Amino acid sequence: MTNGKQFNLGGLMLDLRLNGKAILNIEKRLGTSIMSLYMGGNGGVVLPATNKLLIVLQGANQTHGITDKDMIGGFEKYLEAGNTPMDLNNVIQELLDEAGFFGKKKDDTKTDGESAETTLDGEPTEVTDPEETL
Repeated sequence: MTNGKQFNLGGLMLDLRLNGKAILNIEKRLGTSIMSLYMGGNGGVVLPATNKLLIVLQGANQTHGITDKDMIGGFEKYLEAGNTPMDLNNVIQELLDEAGFFGKKKDDTKTDGESAETTLDGEPTEVTDPEETL
């Protein structure tokens, strides 16, 4: 697995990667899709609330042990250093772009020999040959 994007949030070194598990966890915590954060009620583009930006960053972070309190403290130091919430938005836009939210080409490589797949319920299920189910 490739390394994520390194990002310093007020002294907290975050390793950011929007993989499938991170996306599902972020959307569960937000109660909405990541892309809907940028859509207003009239269909226009809006800047999400800063706490939502921090939730996305924390969900994408692959460094273990960083709590909400740590994120808030890092954000305060980030602002004190002259950065803005718009700077956080730019980082998230880059993550979304790298994760394919804006039309990334798919890799056609497939893994053979997998015996179970992960479901949204978290229960593995047997992968069957599609021809056997006809």
